[in-house]
Order: sequence, then C-alpha cells, then structure tokens
Amino acid sequence: MNLVLDKPIKNQEIFNSYKNFLESIDMSDRIVMIMTYDFDERDSVLNDLIIKLKSSNARIHNFKVEGGNQSNQSIKGIFNIIEFMEKYDIDTIIGIGEDFLADLIKGITVFYNNKNIDSLHKLEENKMFLRYGKLRETIFVPTTGGGSECHRYFKLIDSDSSQVTIFGDPMCKIDKIVLDANIAKSSSLDYTMYYMFSVIVNLIDTILSDNVDKENKEFASNVLKDAEMILENGDRFGGSLLFRETVLRCSAESSKLVDRFGYGILYLYGNLIESVFSIPRHSIDALGIEFFINEIRKRYSIMHLYSYINIDLKLFLKYKNQYGAMNNLNEYKLDLDMFDKVKNLALNFLYPNKIIDKYVSLNFNGKMNEELFEYYLNGVNFN
Repeated sequence: MNLVLDKPIKNQEIFNSYKNFLESIDMSDRIVMIMTYDFDERDSVLNDLIIKLKSSNARIHNFKVEGGNQSNQSIKGIFNIIEFMEKYDIDTIIGIGEDFLADLIKGITVFYNNKNIDSLHKLEENKMFLRYGKLRETIFVPTTGGGSECHRYFKLIDSDSSQVTIFGDPMCKIDKIVLDANIAKSSSLDYTMYYMFSVIVNLIDTILSDNVDKENKEFASNVLKDAEMILENGDRFGGSLLFRETVLRCSAESSKLVDRFGYGILYLYGNLIESVFSIPRHSIDALGIEFFINEIRKRYSIMHLYSYINIDLKLFLKYKNQYGAMNNLNEYKLDLDMFDKVKNLALNFLYPNKIIDKYVSLNFNGKMNEELFEYYLNGVNFN
C-alpha cells in the first residue's frame, strides 16, 4: 500500500461567495502573501481583501507571477517565490487568478514546508516523509475553471530537461476555495473557455477509469454535459453570472473527482506529450480529446461509452479552433510525422503499463521517458 495515500486527508472549505469568505475569515496577526497573475491589482476585489486584512492587523505582501512561459510552474519559479516568502516569513497565501495558480500554490506548500528538498528527484525520494506546519493557511480564488483547485495533485515543469512531474499529497491541498462568479467575470472568455478542455479531459478520464463506480461515472457524465454546453454557449452567454457560476461549479466538481480517483489516461497522455513538446496546456488537452474521439474509444465498447459520453466531433473541432486550442501544429515548429509517432507511442505505452490506474506521483523524466522516447528525443525539441 502506498503510504502517501494513508496520510490524513486535509479538510477543505469551499465558499460560494467572496462576501461570505471575507465575513468569516480571521486573519489576525497573519503575514499574508497575495499572489496574482492575470488579475488587475486595482480591482475592488483586492481592495476589499486588503481592508479586511488591515482591520485584522495582518501584514500584507504582494507577489505578481510573471507570465509568458512555462517557468511559472518550474522548480526555479517555485523557489523564486519561496525566497520571497522566506524574506517576509509568510504564513498565509491568498492566490487570485487563473487555474494554474492552484497548482503553483500546492507546489509551494510542499517545498516551503520541506526546505531539505530542492529538486524533483529529492521530492520523489522523500514523498513518504513530508512535513507541514510552516504555512498556516492557503486560499485560492479562481477566475477560470480548469479542474485543479480542489484536488491534491500539482504539476511541475523542468524545461531544461524536458521533464514534467505530477505529484500528489493530501496535505498540500488548498485549505479554502472561493468560487465567485463576479470575480470570475474578470477573466477573459477565451481563457475561461480553453480551460474547459482540461475539465472535459478529467471528466472523460473518470468515465473511462475501471476504478470508478457506476454512480460516480453517471455523476461525471452529467457534469460533462454541462461542460459541453459551456463550450457551445460561450459566445451567447459568456458574460452572464449564471454562465460563470456553471464554469466554476463544473471545474470544482471535476477537481473533486480527480482528488478521489486520480488522474486518468487522457491527462497522462497530454503530459507525456508535454514532456517533450512545448505546446500550451489547453492545446494539449484539446488534442487529447480529439485523439480520444478518433482513437481511444476504439479500445472500448462503443455502447458502453455512449451511455456516458456523446461528443460530436465536428462541433468539438469548431470549439477547439474557436477558443485558441491551435489546430495548426506548424506554429509550434513540430515535425508532424514525429508528433504522430509520439502520440501513438504514448497511448500504446499507457495501456500495458497500467498508468490509467490511480497513482500518487509520476515522473516522466525517469524510466518511462527512457523507454518511450529513446528513439525520438534527439529530433523533437526544435528551436
């Protein structure tokens, strides 16, 4: 039995309005880091938060995560943030912004509390001995969906070695999640929509998994229908509060399923591809769903799948192209024949190696990459 899964499960509190969150929290004498990425610091949401923190005699420090590349979720990026936190003895993180900040907060939680671990290799070696307590609380206010907010997993990237690591620990889960449609409206519709591809990937994975019972498959199927409706109706209703509420709800429910059952084949497939190709995450997820429609479902009973999943390929491709999940891979300077070979290798590798089973951590730069990409690595990373 994997000892990491036997750790106590952290209680997570979810607020359905920012107002209720502000009224209930006690930040007395906290040292708080407010972490943002795509969120406007002049927004009244931050002003309300700062007023609340100052009234509690909290000390406040702002950290703006730089955009533009994948280094945000790299080991180097995390240690840059931790260096800032140690300078001010931060004990509370409040993140406001798009989905990837949830991953970042979870990764920071692990490394900030375990200073002896300074590499992905040491993280894997010490996964059964992680300690927590230096951080009093982590809080996340999402402006997009994406399905990362409620579960125990986070992803780290090491671009120097083409490495993607997924790690999970129940004690690094975010303590408080604040779902507020008014705040979510601050995020662009395109951002919100292409993150829905990640939500759909997680829902399909839940339905495909042998570890999931019929009741939860049916639950995932119902959420999937809502997620498909989101893609279909973004142009007409993307600015409405009800639309943004539906996005946040679908994302949180998808994330809870991941926390319970683990990631599945499509998500892992995407990360295997991402570990050797530099393609934005939403395009990876969209390609994964497209590949599922064309290839993966051939390995399952069609009648069994259609009882849970009914994705129209033509409509899906329309949404994929419309919301920034690029169809033309030439824009990423890829050898398309090479890409097709790696896609099929990844899929064929996942099945016999039982990677679709629930897991806690997975390092795509170790034995797996050696076996999977040994014939392709030299020709893949074009400049």
